Amino acid sequence: MQSSLIQPLAEVLLVNIVLSGDNAVVIGLAARGLPAHARKRAIILGGGFAVLLRLALTLPAEFLLKVPFLRAGGGLLLAWVAYRLLTGSEEESADAESATVSTAIKLIVLADLTMSLDNILAVAAVAERSDNAVLVLTIGLALSIPIVLMGGSLVARMMGRLPILAWIGAAVLAYTAGELVSEDSAFESVIERVRFGSFALPLLFVVVIVGLGYLQKHVMGDRKKAESHPGTT
Repeated sequence: MQSSLIQPLAEVLLVNIVLSGDNAVVIGLAARGLPAHARKRAIILGGGFAVLLRLALTLPAEFLLKVPFLRAGGGLLLAWVAYRLLTGSEEESADAESATVSTAIKLIVLADLTMSLDNILAVAAVAERSDNAVLVLTIGLALSIPIVLMGGSLVARMMGRLPILAWIGAAVLAYTAGELVSEDSAFESVIERVRFGSFALPLLFVVVIVGLGYLQKHVMGDRKKAESHPGTT
């Protein structure tokens, strides 16, 4: 009994950690501009809610993955989240801190869920080998929470010190968004007919999202600064 529980539990924990690299990037991007105490709260609440929702979606995951346009919708939502994370203001006043934490939590949960359909299915497939599938899933995901949150916290601190990592993280999310769209059952046959379509579409998402982010953050941002300070050079 004990061995039949420990092995699938260890497998669920390992699979969830290995597949959660992108989730740590999401957490890091969303929380990177917050003060240290607010960052900690956003990471704990956002990551915790995301994992709980992931657990709730594990059972119907196989059915959900086959619903036409679901992956594509998730991909477009993730692309919007990547753009929002990239262009969001990092300078917030103390009065707006609670609203900022709330926004970070929402973005973490949205992005985590859109990216985690494959993770959910993989974890469910491992857990169902056990006679105590629900128990294995619950304990395995619960144990993975602090590990994923620590990874997100580390990424957030690194992005605060190296801003280029935020752009790399956004590119990773945009590429994942493109993959979700290309793997949707409604478009899969069309993508397969296009040469390198499964690679070209995610790459297009990266170019568009990062390009729009750069345009908004630097070109439009510099223009607004120039308009607000017309006498400066």
